[in-house]
Amino acid sequence: MKVKRYILVFALCSLLFALKMQAMTTEQEQQYRYYWYAARQAISEDRYADAFALLQMCQAIDPDDPQALTVIGILYSSTGRTDDATDCFRRAFETDPHHFWYRYSQTLWDQRTPEGNEAAIQVLQHAYDVQSAAVKKKEIAFVEEDLLERLQSSYLYKAQWKKALALQDELDLQHGYDANSALMRARIYSNWKKPKKVLAALDKYLETDPTDLRFLAFRIDALQAMNAKPTVISKAYLDFLDVDPYNLLILNNYAYHIATHGGNLNEAERMSAITIREQPDNPVYLDTYGWILHLQGKDDLALFYLTRAQWKAKDGDKKMQAEIIMHLNIVQGAKDNVQKKQK
Repeated sequence: MKVKRYILVFALCSLLFALKMQAMTTEQEQQYRYYWYAARQAISEDRYADAFALLQMCQAIDPDDPQALTVIGILYSSTGRTDDATDCFRRAFETDPHHFWYRYSQTLWDQRTPEGNEAAIQVLQHAYDVQSAAVKKKEIAFVEEDLLERLQSSYLYKAQWKKALALQDELDLQHGYDANSALMRARIYSNWKKPKKVLAALDKYLETDPTDLRFLAFRIDALQAMNAKPTVISKAYLDFLDVDPYNLLILNNYAYHIATHGGNLNEAERMSAITIREQPDNPVYLDTYGWILHLQGKDDLALFYLTRAQWKAKDGDKKMQAEIIMHLNIVQGAKDNVQKKQK
C-alpha cells in the first residue's frame, strides 16, 4: 500500500488536534484510543496496511467517527479507491460538517464534472452556514479563512459577485484590509463588468501605498478598459514612471499611447528608442518604434524596424504578428503612394 507518508502524518496531526482528550470513562472509549494511537504509530513507520486494519477497529467501535473515516478515506484515495474514499469523506462530513468539509468538497471538485462542482459548492455552503451559526452563538470567533476563500472561489465560478464581495468583507475582518483584499475586490468588479468600481478599488489601496507598481499598472489597464480620456490615461502612465522611470513595458506602451492619440511624437520616439536600445530584438518594441517613425514621416526607417519586428515575431503570438503585418502594409502603401506621386 504505497502512499505519501507526509500527507498521512499531516492529516493525523490535524485530526488529533480535534480529538477529545478527556479521561476515558468506558471500556469502548479506551479501546478506541488504543487503536487510534496504534494506527498513528503504524503510519509513522510506513505500515499502512496495519494502520488501515487498526482504523477499521476504531470504526467498528464507532462507525460514524469522522476522524477515523477521514483517515481511512485518505488511505483509500492514496491507493486509487476513489469511490470508497469519497464515501468515507461524505460520512465524515455528514457527521461533523463544521470540521470535516475540506476532504469531501475537494474530492467532489476533483471529479471535474458539473455535477461534482455543484455538489462541492453545496458542501462548502453548508459548512459555512454551520460555522456562521457557531459564530453567532459565540462558540467560535470567525468562520475558517480557508473555507471563506474556497466558498468565495465558488461564488466567482457561479458569477455570484455580491456574495463574493460579502465574503471578502468577512475575510477583511479576520486579517485586515490589505493589497490582496484590494486586488480581489478589483477582480470581482472586473468580472462583474464594473470598470468604475475596479478603479475605485485600486485607488483606495493606492491611498495607503501610492508607489505600489502592481496597482499603478492595473490602474492604467482599468482606465483603458473604461475608455477614459487620453489625458487621464497619460497621467496614469506618468504616475507609474515617476516610481519606475525605466520600466521598458510601460515606456513602450506610453510611447504608443502618445503617438496614437495626437501627442508629442518626439517624446514618444525618445521613450520608444530607450526600449529598442535595451531590447533590440523585442518585436513589440520594434513595432512600436517603427510605427512612431512612420507617424513622423520617416517611412524608410520605419520599414527597417517593422521588417525586423516581423522577423523577430515569426514564432510568436499570432495577434502580434497580425498587427505588425498591418503596420508594415500601411507603411509600405504610404511609401508606394509617395513614389507614385513623384513619378
